[in-house]
Amino acid sequence: MNTIPTIYLCDDDARVRDALSFLLRQHELFVSAHASGPELLAAIDAMAKPVRGVFVLDVRMEPMSGPQLHEQLLARGMGERNPVIFLSGHGDVPIVVKAMTRGAFNFVEKPYTDDTLVPMLRQALALEPVWFARVERRAGLHELSTRLTPQQRRVLPMVAAGMLNKVIADKLSLSVRAIEEHRAKLFDRLGVGSAAELATLLAEMRAAGLDLNAGDAPGGGATS
Repeated sequence: MNTIPTIYLCDDDARVRDALSFLLRQHELFVSAHASGPELLAAIDAMAKPVRGVFVLDVRMEPMSGPQLHEQLLARGMGERNPVIFLSGHGDVPIVVKAMTRGAFNFVEKPYTDDTLVPMLRQALALEPVWFARVERRAGLHELSTRLTPQQRRVLPMVAAGMLNKVIADKLSLSVRAIEEHRAKLFDRLGVGSAAELATLLAEMRAAGLDLNAGDAPGGGATS
């Protein structure tokens, strides 16, 4: 696993690439420089995942532009985990603004100065662990949600709300014994020990945008 916070630089102009690499190393930043989008993607695909760090992409490159490369990173799940900064010319601003609606972190307009680029990179590197943890947690919550049957997904919010088993049974036209079993399996499958913990986990799942509607469990959910 690559755990060193790395600046993944991609620019098809060798002079710019070398000069920028030298600058960043002078600021004690670890740099992995690449001459094209396909070259960078090949290097990423050869790594053990997850890739940690920040991407710095020139907008105008051949044979793959910076925004096209950004789309490839998004497809690999990196756009949400890894901040992307574009190096752009004056005429590229509309292109970069569009890329930022797709989750890019920021852009630096050429010609840029050390005082502009380096602080932005340090900010992105500081945010990367936060972004990474957020995406990893969401994936973990998604995995937890797949452990539940549709019936358990119906019971979950009622248990989290502190309802008694008898009340839940009446609402769902089930036996109290069935609700007791669903409650026990909810606690076991979600790794919680109380209704209060379950309520906290449910709030986190909803905040992460997970759909917990009964019958919509990803992959069909658990079977018992």
